[in-house]
Amino acid sequence: PQCPSSPSSSSTALTKGLFILWAVPGQGGRRPLQPPTLQQIQALVRQMAEDAQELFTFYEENQGLAINHLCRTNHPPEWLRGPVAGARGLRRLQGTMAHMSQALQDITRQQRDLNPPGAEILHRLASTHLKVRGLLSNLRGLFPSPRPGRQPPPGPTVPTKVFQQKLEGCRILWSYARFMAKLNAQLEARSHRARKEKQRSRWGSHRPTRS
Repeated sequence: PQCPSSPSSSSTALTKGLFILWAVPGQGGRRPLQPPTLQQIQALVRQMAEDAQELFTFYEENQGLAINHLCRTNHPPEWLRGPVAGARGLRRLQGTMAHMSQALQDITRQQRDLNPPGAEILHRLASTHLKVRGLLSNLRGLFPSPRPGRQPPPGPTVPTKVFQQKLEGCRILWSYARFMAKLNAQLEARSHRARKEKQRSRWGSHRPTRS
């Protein structure tokens, strides 16, 4: 039996709120005045880690690639290696999400040639792409850049054969799922340490002083 999902309903509502506030610019193309907090970023990453694993599992089965674990490579693309811990890692995450957004567009384009409109795989890819764009937008709100971000450089040459396209896409989704799982674990550990430090600080401030 599967364990119940850890995120609470309030966390899910918070994540949806972030997509509404940040994935799409407001009136006049302006973002809300308040940037997202690290806690909100963490809630978003938690949801995305679950979504990434679900998408990979579906894609692997749907494309007939589950045999011999062909997709589960230990050699991810360079831009999906990591993640790096700390604030520096979150800044670098912008580049990773920009690359992933482009990769999902490529995978979706390939699948449109292989599936009828409205196919389940197209819906799932579109949903994941929206989440990636949402996180990218949130990160830009948290770490604003004085200059507009550059588009990621073109990826490797797209394989010409259908099977190679499917396999390449599947391996990217596998690497993405692992990346997001690691990122989520890092942020959870960071949050846990922060709570422990806060508790110790509060406990220390309430200790009776000796006369």
